[in-house]
Amino acid sequence: MSNLHELDGLDLSPFDEKGKKVETRLRDTKSALSIFNTLLTADEGSSVNRARVDGMFDGSAPYDSGKLAASGQALKTNLNFGEAQRLLDVSLSAYVDLYSSLERLVEVKGGAGMEDNARRQYEHVVAEELTHMLRGWPEFHSLYLRLCNTFIKHGVGITYFDTPDDWKFRVGSFADILIPRQTPASEEAITVAVGRRSYGLDELHRFIKNEKAAAAVGWDVAEVKRVMLKHVQTSGRTNSTSMYSADYEALQAELKNNDIATGVQNPTVPVLHFWVRELDGSISHFVCAEKDAKSFMYKKVSRYKNAEQAYIFFTNGVGSNGTYHSIRGLGHRIFNHIQTSNRLRCQQVDGAMLSSAVMLQPEDNRALEELDFTMYGPYAVLSPRVRVVEKAIPNLANSVTPALQDMQQQLALNTDTVSPYGPNQSSPYKNQMQVVADMDVATRLSGAALNLFYMSWNRLMREIVRRVVEGKKTDDLTKDFYVRCEKRGVPLEFIKKLDTARTRAVRSIGGGSQANRLVALRELQGIAGQFSDQGRKNLTRDIVSTRVGHDLANRYAPEDGSDETTIHSKIAMLENSQLQQGAAVPVVSSELHGEHLRVHLPIAQQIIEAYNTGQADPMQLMPVVQALYQHIGETVGYAGADVSLQGITGQAKQTLQYLEEIANNTQKAIEAEQRRAQEAAQAGEQMEGGAQQPQPAEADPKYQAHQLDMQIKQEKAQMELDIKRRKFEQEQALRDAKAALEFREDAGGAFGVNTPNNPIPDRSEFAAVRVRNS
Repeated sequence: MSNLHELDGLDLSPFDEKGKKVETRLRDTKSALSIFNTLLTADEGSSVNRARVDGMFDGSAPYDSGKLAASGQALKTNLNFGEAQRLLDVSLSAYVDLYSSLERLVEVKGGAGMEDNARRQYEHVVAEELTHMLRGWPEFHSLYLRLCNTFIKHGVGITYFDTPDDWKFRVGSFADILIPRQTPASEEAITVAVGRRSYGLDELHRFIKNEKAAAAVGWDVAEVKRVMLKHVQTSGRTNSTSMYSADYEALQAELKNNDIATGVQNPTVPVLHFWVRELDGSISHFVCAEKDAKSFMYKKVSRYKNAEQAYIFFTNGVGSNGTYHSIRGLGHRIFNHIQTSNRLRCQQVDGAMLSSAVMLQPEDNRALEELDFTMYGPYAVLSPRVRVVEKAIPNLANSVTPALQDMQQQLALNTDTVSPYGPNQSSPYKNQMQVVADMDVATRLSGAALNLFYMSWNRLMREIVRRVVEGKKTDDLTKDFYVRCEKRGVPLEFIKKLDTARTRAVRSIGGGSQANRLVALRELQGIAGQFSDQGRKNLTRDIVSTRVGHDLANRYAPEDGSDETTIHSKIAMLENSQLQQGAAVPVVSSELHGEHLRVHLPIAQQIIEAYNTGQADPMQLMPVVQALYQHIGETVGYAGADVSLQGITGQAKQTLQYLEEIANNTQKAIEAEQRRAQEAAQAGEQMEGGAQQPQPAEADPKYQAHQLDMQIKQEKAQMELDIKRRKFEQEQALRDAKAALEFREDAGGAFGVNTPNNPIPDRSEFAAVRVRNS
C-alpha cells in the first residue's frame, strides 16, 4: 500500500481511471509541476544541511555575528581559518592530476573482422582524437572540476544530458536534480528525476533554430517562444523558487558571491527536465517551464533505453542504509571538527590579545568618560581616577593547544586527504619512503574513493563515445573529430562499428599522486627487462611525460617510433644476408642494438639447429659461425649497457655459447681429420723409403688449428672486456647521478631547492667527465 500511496502522491500512475495502460506515466504539466514542488519540499531539510556545509567551505564564521553583537561580544574573534578549504583543495588536486596526467582519456575497442595490427592502430588514433575533442570543448575543464568538487563535498555528483543526441554533458548536485526520498543508490531504481536548469536565450533558441526539424523530434516551438518572452529573468534562483520552499543552497551561493539584493545575472529562463521511468524500463524525457507552464516544451516518450543514457550519478559509496540521501561526502565528515577547531582557535586568539593588553579600571563612570592616554616623549600619562589592575591571565595555550592537536589527529583519521607523516609531522623514519610520503601529502587520494569515482567516470565516457558514434554530426567539435580521423587514415566504417560497450576510461598511474606515480614507474623500471620492446618504449615515455609533461615528451621519447624501428629491422635483415655468406659486418654504436639482436638471433638459431640435426656440413658452416659470433658478440657489447635490454642480451649470450661450442667442435674435427691424413701420408712415405722436406710452420695443420683457437679466444676475451667496460660506464653514470641527487638534497632539501649559496651542479658536468674517460 505504501508504494501505491507514493505513486499517487507523485501522480505517476501507469493506468487511467478505467484501468487501461497509459502512453506515459507523466500526464501533463500540472502533474509535472506538482511532482517538482513535492520533491522540492521533501528535500528542504537536506538542502539546509548542504548549505551549511557549503558555508563552511566558503569561509562562514563559526559564530552568528548578530547574536554576538546583541550579547555585547561584537569584538570577540569570529573567524573561519580556512582549514576546510585547505582539505578540499588537497582532495581536488588529486582529481586534477587524474585528468591532467593522462595522455588519452578513453580507450576504445574496434569491431571484429579486421587484422589485429590495423585495428590497434585505428583504436589508438580514435582514442587520441576523442581526447582532443573533449579537451577542445571549452566547458569540459570547468564541468569536470565542478563534478569533482560536488563529489568530494557532498558525496554525490550528477551528470546528465540536455538532449538525446548531444554528447556535451552537464553537471549538477541534489540542488539541481531532485529524486524521491529513500531511493536506493542505483540509477535503475529512480522512478522520476527532475532537473533544474537555467538556459540562456541563445541556448533555447538553438533548440528550435530549424523549426520544422525541431517539431519533428518533439519540440513545441510555440511554447518555447512563449517561455522565452514571458519567463526571462536576471535574478537568481532565490527569487524564482517555488512558494512551498526556499532554496537555501542558492542563497548560500549568493552570499558567497556578494549578490544578495544587488547581483544582476545574464538573462536566463528557468526550465525543468523530467526523466520518468516507464513500465518497460525505458526513460521518457519532458521539458517545461518552471512556472506557469502551459504545455511541455519538449516531449519524447521512451526516448532512452536505460537511465545511463539520460543521467549518471557519481556516488561516494552507498551511504549508511543504501539510499542516495544517506550518502555523505567530505563536508559532512569534517563539519563538526572544523567548527570546533575554529572556535578553539578564536578563543586562543582572544586569550592572546587579552594577555598582551593592559587592564585599566576607572573609579567611576565620569572617569571612564574622561579616560585619556597621552604620550610625552618617553613617558605615558593616564587620566586621573584610573588605576592599572595587576591580574594574572590564565595561559590558554596549556588547555587549548592539546585540544587542537587532538582535533587535528581525529580529523586526519576521519579523512583520506591527510597523511599521518608529512613536512610538519615528526616521523620515526627518514628514508627514501619518508621523503616520498612528505611529497605526497598534498596529492593523496585513497584507493577506495578513486575506484568509486572511476566506476561512474567509465560509464560517462562510454555514453559520450556512444553519442559521438551513433549521434548526428551537429556541432563543430564532432565534425572536426571525424575529419581528423579521416586525415589520419581511419575509415568512417571503423568508427561506426566501434564496440562502445567496451569503452573504458584510462586510469592514471599513481592514483592522483605524482609522487606515487614516480614510485610506481621506478618499480616498473626494475622489471623492464621482462617487457617487450614496445612495453619498454611505453615505460620510457611515461617516465618522460611525468617529468616534463605530454607536450614535451615527443622531444625525448617520440610516441610513434615505428618508422625508425622498421628501418633498423631492414638494415639488420640486409646484414643477415652478408653474415650467411661468411662476410664480416661491423657494428655501429648508433644502431638500435636490441632490434638488431631480435633479427640476428633467429638466423643463429637456425644455424645451431642445422648443426645439431646434421642437415649441414660443419666445415661449410664454419665461416658463417665465425661471422655471426663476431657480429653478435660486438652487438651484445653495446647492448649490455642498457638495463632494459637484459632479456634479449641474455638470450644472445646463450646463443654465443652454442656458437662457440660449434666452432670448437668443428675445429677439433678438422684437427682429427688432419692428423689422420698426416699419419696416412707418413705411412706411405715409410713404405716408399723416401724422405720429404719438412713443411713450414704455417702449413702445419696443428699450427693452423692453434691459430684459429687463439683467434676465437681473443675475440671472446675482447667481447667480455667490452661488456665489462660498458657495464662500468653505466654503473659510473648511476653513481654520478646518485651523487648529484645527494648533493642537491644537501644543498636545497628533499625537494631540490636551488639556493645561491648551494647551487645544484649541472648533470652535464658528470656526463662530460664520463665522455672524456670513455
